[in-house]
Amino acid sequence: MRKYLNAICLMALLTSFAVHISGCLESSERGSDADDGGVGAHLESTSVVITTSGPKPAIPAKPQIPAGVSFAVVSRVIDGDTVELANGRRVRYIGIDTPERGKPYCEEASSRNRRLVEGKRVKLVKDVSETDKYGRLLRYVYVGSTFVNAALVRDGYAMAYTYPPDVKYADYFVWLQGQARTANRGLWGSETVAPTRGSPGEYPYVASKKRDPFHSSDCRWAKETSASNLQRFRTREQAIAAGHRPCKVCDP
Repeated sequence: MRKYLNAICLMALLTSFAVHISGCLESSERGSDADDGGVGAHLESTSVVITTSGPKPAIPAKPQIPAGVSFAVVSRVIDGDTVELANGRRVRYIGIDTPERGKPYCEEASSRNRRLVEGKRVKLVKDVSETDKYGRLLRYVYVGSTFVNAALVRDGYAMAYTYPPDVKYADYFVWLQGQARTANRGLWGSETVAPTRGSPGEYPYVASKKRDPFHSSDCRWAKETSASNLQRFRTREQAIAAGHRPCKVCDP
């Protein structure tokens, strides 16, 4: 009987000890959960907000068109160096001259100008003068990156024509003309390379097709040149580019 009671007491003691250990473990787990829950709750309740505050980028200002520059559409080509715009104004190309109507190479020059600009939007650039005596705008003309005035001279459809004060590209045009003449391009490959008719006021320099010198229109040597051999030039540069040298008598 005594052994039986001792066994019961031992079992009770072991059971009590087991219950105590289990309670401690549960308490520890609950404490751990509470600690973790605190950190997790803090993270869950904290949100990160990314803002784009700060100065906004400035909108670029609209480019300003330089003074003396404008844009227009060419509605019609009059000839090799004159066009009519959509607004009705006419533009005379600065620094060049193409054969007039009825003169050799007039149609070719007009056709080339037509292919370059007709129906297209062009940039018009002023030199010094606004208009000529006929009321036409005096301008350098561009289609995209093509400098139309220069292209006509370079390809032999026009001659350099220097008329002060609009002389910004005069030397360049004379140089292009020399290149075209050397290569016999366009009108330089034809028999007539300059107007042969016109008033002395329009063409103050003359030369014979058979002789080197060129003269002022009132020079005695000019008056002795037959009409069939006479060439007239608007400028000294045209005469020189055509291969003539100044007369030593009149010194034009």
